[in-house]
Parts: sequence; C-alpha cells; structure tokens
Amino acid sequence: MVEELSGVTHAQRIKVRRGEDKIQTNTVVLTFDSPKPPSRNHAGYLTLDVRLYVPLPMRCYKCQRYGHGKDRCKKPAAVCVRCGKGGHVQRDCSADPRCVNCRGDHAASSKTCPKFL
Repeated sequence: MVEELSGVTHAQRIKVRRGEDKIQTNTVVLTFDSPKPPSRNHAGYLTLDVRLYVPLPMRCYKCQRYGHGKDRCKKPAAVCVRCGKGGHVQRDCSADPRCVNCRGDHAASSKTCPKFL
C-alpha cells in the first residue's frame, strides 16, 4: 500500500479493543516524507482525504501526570482525574474540576490543558 501513495513512508492501521480482541478499523495512520502532508492522496483509482493525526500524550492513570504510565508511577496512591484528590474515583466525584498538571479549572484529561498542548 505504501508504494502506491505519493510521499508516504509508513502506513499503520488503527485497531480498537473489543474485550480481549483487537479489531482493525478502516482508519490508517500515514507517515509522510514532508512536515506538511497533502490534503488528498491517490491510491490506484481511489482518492483519499488526509487529516492531521495527533496522538494523545502518555498520561498516568494513577497520578494523572504526563510522561509515564501507571506501571512506572512512583506515587503511593491514585488521584481522581477530575479534582486531583485521592480517596475516590471520577464517577463518584462532585468536586469542582482542578487539573493536577496546570492547576486549571478542568480535569487532568482535558485537551484544553496548556500542559497537554
């Protein structure tokens, strides 16, 4: 497939998890040889729309900080993604949102966090 697409150096199909199974989707992440990808690409008789894909940064689901996963977290106890306090989980939280990363008034998982950007 990569050989047919102009400027593409790598292609990887997105998979989703359904229970224990990983199922392939129709979405493919393409890596281009230039920093600005085209808006369209051609593969045989197909014209493919190209959109920028920015993966989510690694965020620990224990301490809610960026840059490591829960398996490498050094914090002794988990904190709520919504308020940043320990002792409960998000679904039981009624506190005002407070990000542990920037102290802003949003959850640590928010894409509006300046530390996320």
